[in-house]
Amino acid sequence: MAQIKQHRPNYFDPLVFVNLTVDFESTEELLNIPFVLNFSTASNFSHYAISEDGTKSTLMAVYDDGYEWWVIGFIDDISKVDLPKWEPIYKEVKQGQSKNKEV
Repeated sequence: MAQIKQHRPNYFDPLVFVNLTVDFESTEELLNIPFVLNFSTASNFSHYAISEDGTKSTLMAVYDDGYEWWVIGFIDDISKVDLPKWEPIYKEVKQGQSKNKEV
């Protein structure tokens, strides 16, 4: 059995918001955990992915065709998870432009 530990940024008060740890047996179970499933409700949601840095495995929610991403939580055993590897994608912003429109 694998576990995911929920991640919330440090600006969430830990006395009010407790990070959950939830057991799961498969990718399907993982993606149906309520705090994981919640990330897929945005209209620009693209997919889930796994980031590995050699010390931990991180479940990511990817948006805007890969140009935006958020950490969902940390997984202790990814042998139960069948998701693509996360690769960051950056938009090229030319001088005189913002990401959204001409300046």
